[in-house]
Amino acid sequence: MTRFKCPHCNGSQYRTSHYDVTRANPLGAKCIFCKSVVVQINTTRTAHQSPSRAF
Repeated sequence: MTRFKCPHCNGSQYRTSHYDVTRANPLGAKCIFCKSVVVQINTTRTAHQSPSRAF
């Protein structure tokens, strides 16, 4: 599963526009709160990297 998160305000709501597509932002996703370019977060990778502890 792929998600987006704003590095500036930590928001997770975004909009996409073909006008905002650049080399640094290939999907054209921007935060709806502060208009910063959002970064893509791969949640399945982070879930598999976290150690599992059995108690």
